[in-house]
Amino acid sequence: MADIDALIEQILAASRSRGGGAFSSPRVYQDEPLIRRGSQMPNYLPKPCQQMRALARTPQARAWSSARLFVEQARLVAGYEDDFPYHGTFSSYFPTYDAMSDPQLRGYFTWRTHVRHGRVEKTSAAFAYVRLYELINGVGVEPGEPAFAALESFWKSYREVEPSLDRYARPWLVDYVVYHGLDARLAAAYMDAAHDRAVFVLARAARRALAEPPAKGRRHAERAYGTDPAADDELFAALDALSTYRPQESRLFKDAPEDLMRVSCAVFDRLTRYYRSSRTQGLVESLFGTRHPMPHLMFASALFYPGARHEDCVYELDETRHYECRGGIWTCDGLHDGGGRSSKLGQVLRATDRQLRAALDYPHALKERGDPKYLVRLIDREVGDYLEWKRAHAPRHVQIDLSQLSKIRATAAVTCESLLVDEEREAQDLEEAAAAPVEEPMGELAALSADKALLGLAPEELAFLRALLDGQAPAAAGSADLMVDAINEKLFDLLGDTALEFGPDGAPRVIEDYCDDVRQALGADA
Repeated sequence: MADIDALIEQILAASRSRGGGAFSSPRVYQDEPLIRRGSQMPNYLPKPCQQMRALARTPQARAWSSARLFVEQARLVAGYEDDFPYHGTFSSYFPTYDAMSDPQLRGYFTWRTHVRHGRVEKTSAAFAYVRLYELINGVGVEPGEPAFAALESFWKSYREVEPSLDRYARPWLVDYVVYHGLDARLAAAYMDAAHDRAVFVLARAARRALAEPPAKGRRHAERAYGTDPAADDELFAALDALSTYRPQESRLFKDAPEDLMRVSCAVFDRLTRYYRSSRTQGLVESLFGTRHPMPHLMFASALFYPGARHEDCVYELDETRHYECRGGIWTCDGLHDGGGRSSKLGQVLRATDRQLRAALDYPHALKERGDPKYLVRLIDREVGDYLEWKRAHAPRHVQIDLSQLSKIRATAAVTCESLLVDEEREAQDLEEAAAAPVEEPMGELAALSADKALLGLAPEELAFLRALLDGQAPAAAGSADLMVDAINEKLFDLLGDTALEFGPDGAPRVIEDYCDDVRQALGADA
């Protein structure tokens, strides 16, 4: 290619050196010779493209499906790159190589070359789908996780200029994970399983409601409001996600979220039990159908040719969906309700909101829409049960009048006096007499505490220490050992040593060397 460009430049240079008419004057422009490479000519078709066209005309190719022909042609040009300048467009419902003209075909391979080198440019949407078909069939990339990564990377890059790719690319990514048995976590972001998971939450809540045994004398189990807030939150979010009426956007929910959530969940439980006893089909099943297997076409709407039959297998994608292949035929076991919101569930939730507003005397009422009488009665019973439970479990407010405490004490004293017998009065008099002498020293202690609050000593510790300094036997309120230890600890900063010790007779005393120091610290006369 470089040699051809050099040859063209050499021819043009020779023409200039001979003073050709095309270069005779810098201010007079005349016709110039246009010399191009053969590959740049509009009617030129490179050899790999010629082989593709020839393959489509062979007798065996005429018996192939369009998907197989596309894959066989793609393998012929898996590594081909082009640099043909193309500014046209290409449109096709099922785009293939055969549907392209020669310039369109070369324009596609030039664009694909840029994509492989990291330049993802906007082009005709049909070109982007052809590229997705190649990656799905493992053309130019190793099947498995490498092809999945390439498919995901291209889609994420090109969807920024062509968001319509999401409609097909997301389910194709899920199918690719299932078909090649890759890690299910790769498909988690593209499953669009929020609807199925919400139905799964409703089904689990319904089983829990039916499993609760009713109390004796009651047909249905009494709901324990607020005992499992996490389960209530999950159920209410699922109801909101599946209903045409959005209770989380209700005005009542903004003002009384707990009341609306608890009553809605309770109505769901009661309606579940009603359907079991009065209908042939359960509530969740009547709203969203049952989980069952359905034939599944891998890579629907894409050109996909696997070559060999897929081996029999079962692939568990998640709790809401699994796939099975038998004899090359795939089935998907899951919900097949279309993923829409339920207007019937919306009617139930709106009626619940309306009846609860009426019971609460909420100022913003909802209009009646001809709801079934059985449903209104059922909701009213549940609303009544909840409000009764709420009143019974309301926090009790206790107010204490402090001004009445003195009167209560006086009345209690009179009552106590009237209940005493003569022996108890005599015992009480003796106790008061025994306690009376203690009052005077305590008065001294209080005075000492106010006057001698020194060294951090408590009043009883000061009295104990003063008695020892005066040579008297101190009266300790508790253990003498504990009193001595406490005083020594507080005097240690002053003396740097132990101030009190026990003599040979076991009585506490002030160490003679420190008597004067302690007296001076206490302000006492030596």
